[in-house]
Amino acid sequence: MRHIPASLAVVCLCLAPAMAANAAEFTPGQNAAANIPANAPASADVLEYIRLFGYRQMLEAGAERQLASIIEIVRQTRENVAPGVLELIHEELRAELKEASGQAVHEMVAVFQRHLTREDVAYLISIGRDPRMQKVVRLQPRIAADMEGIGEKLAEGITAKAAPRIEQRLKKLEDGQQL
Repeated sequence: MRHIPASLAVVCLCLAPAMAANAAEFTPGQNAAANIPANAPASADVLEYIRLFGYRQMLEAGAERQLASIIEIVRQTRENVAPGVLELIHEELRAELKEASGQAVHEMVAVFQRHLTREDVAYLISIGRDPRMQKVVRLQPRIAADMEGIGEKLAEGITAKAAPRIEQRLKKLEDGQQL
């Protein structure tokens, strides 16, 4: 796992109470079914499309990476917390993820219904059942991990290249100079 800068960890910990308060005001799926067109695919067909293309697994993998980052932030900022406790917390979060991802899949249905027609989904299901496409779907987690590494390398290169200019600008601002 990548090292998370202490400053980011502190920001996350400071914002956590406010984010939790805002999250409590939001009801998942509160407008999920709004604006569904008349030619939208049936929910059962969209659920089949979601299953065939592994959207739930992709959703869970992304959420799992975020949960792991949160645990890492806590590990870095709360050194007195025993590693076993953090693993227990992570397992509890994973259990919640499995339950919550089922609800998220149903929220995805409305998104796909807003953007795809019955014909679109029928075509995608036919492609999704092809063994070659199922191979691609099975490989998606590994491909995504490889792509994530490429993206991190890209971001690190950009940051390294821009860092001296950013530092100069910040120093000018600290010295009261205009940029």
